[in-house]
This record gives sequence, C-alpha cells and structure tokens, in this order.
Amino acid sequence: MRTATIKVYKVDELSEKAKEKAFNDFCCTSDYFSASENESTLKEFENLFPIKVKQWEYGFQGSYINYEFTDDEIEELSGIRLLKYLYNNYWTDLFKGKYYSKGRYIDGKYTYKSRRSKAIFEHCCVLTGYCIDDDILDPIYNFLKKPEAHITFNDLMDDCLQSWIKACENDYEAYFSMESFEDMAQANEWEFKENGEMF
Repeated sequence: MRTATIKVYKVDELSEKAKEKAFNDFCCTSDYFSASENESTLKEFENLFPIKVKQWEYGFQGSYINYEFTDDEIEELSGIRLLKYLYNNYWTDLFKGKYYSKGRYIDGKYTYKSRRSKAIFEHCCVLTGYCIDDDILDPIYNFLKKPEAHITFNDLMDDCLQSWIKACENDYEAYFSMESFEDMAQANEWEFKENGEMF
C-alpha cells in the first residue's frame, strides 16, 4: 500500500496554462442553465402573438431564428393603426398593475398582503417573470412610445425575435466566459490539481 499526497489549488492559484485547461473542461462539461428560461419566454411570446417559430439557435456556432407570420390580414398594419391594434388587443398582456406588498408581525405571527394596482401599470418581466422577457418585448414598448409609420406588425415581430436571439447569445457568451468561470470557481470553492483538472 502506498499513500500519495497531492497539492490542490484554488482557481486564482493556478498557472495560466492550468487555468485555461480548467476553463476548457468547464465549457465542455457544463450546461447553460438559462436555456429553459429563454425557451419559456420564446414560447410565451409565440403563444401571445400571431407568429410560428420554426427554428432557432444561439451559442458559439452562430445564431439565427426563423419564423412565419400566421395572420395575413394584420401582417402589414403599420403606424397609428398598428399602435391602436396593439393597445386594443395586447394591453393586458403587455402591462400589469404595479405590485405592492406589505408584511408585519401581528401577535407573533407574520402576515403578508400583496396586491396589484388598478391605476399604475408597469411592464417588467410580464411573460414569464424572467429578465429575458424585457428583451423580447423591448421593441414593442419602444414602438408604443414612438410609433413610426414605416414599421409593420411583421417588422415589429422580427425586431422582437432578433432582440431575443441577441440577448440569449450575449447571456450565453457571458456565462461561458473566463471571468464567469473564475467567479463561479471562487464562489463554489472549487479545487483543482496543478495541471488544471478538477479535484
């Protein structure tokens, strides 16, 4: 029988070569945790608006999204007509009453009350509650603030989907960056062998 002793290192103690190996191993074995939330946002958007998403992809191999508009009668609505159509058909989906909550102890028991305003509205994460909701809907909110005559409903849907794919790609690249890896390794107190292999 033989007892061997090896040294273990924190990520900031590794050599550059070992850190690069640890990072590459992380990229090959780690899952992108926000993928399901991103897809949920896209599905909710697709259920809400008259589009059918056919294919999409983002990541290190490039990004794209293909879709079709499913209602020919409103596809070319533009300007003020489109603005009115959005307000009349999507207001309750695009805006929610501002959220208020209050909690306090009464007789040693914590009670909590919450409500949504009927007069003050907001549009933060209204599809799924995840932050990527704001990215996909941002072109619509910008259009509602400043409608432009040349933008059609189809153009607006395309802007929304392109905004979603770009936000997903940016988040994906940030997750699989060296900086993110180092932050996760430090926060989780990961340990490595001298050559960069996980201990």
